[in-house]
Amino acid sequence: MSQILFKNEADISSDWLFYIENEAKALAQREDFAILNYVDREIFNPEVQKFLDSDVMEALLKDISGGKALHLGLAEERKARFLPDWLRPRFRKLKKKIKNTFCDVMQNAVKESDTKDLIKATILALIPSFGTGLPAAVLPILIGLLAYLLKHGIKKTCPLEKKKKEK
Repeated sequence: MSQILFKNEADISSDWLFYIENEAKALAQREDFAILNYVDREIFNPEVQKFLDSDVMEALLKDISGGKALHLGLAEERKARFLPDWLRPRFRKLKKKIKNTFCDVMQNAVKESDTKDLIKATILALIPSFGTGLPAAVLPILIGLLAYLLKHGIKKTCPLEKKKKEK
């Protein structure tokens, strides 16, 4: 999970786009709890925890500010009590960074855009935030957001960003 998957546009193969899209479509068929749980239970993945303790995450934390914090689901919050105190806030901030970028891309997307084009645009928008490239730890969060978008649409997935743009 701390492995870097995408360093530049050439790394984003059609196989990866196909995989991400199909994972999101399959997840979108499930109830909201299952979608959110899919993302939140990644906090228990040892590789994600390793990434959250990395220098890349340290640099990213300095870049994340403002906005509504994203919290773990109730079931994961209960289980997460046994994790180190520093882990939950870092995971919330990572989710927030990815959601903000995801919503920015989706808000500016052309309505007729192919799902794979939107995934690629989101990955390209995220790569600079992580410096060395997009780590595998980000993939479940991106898939969960995309599944939620496919199920509920942009207004429910990115409601705060929509309000900001209208002002």
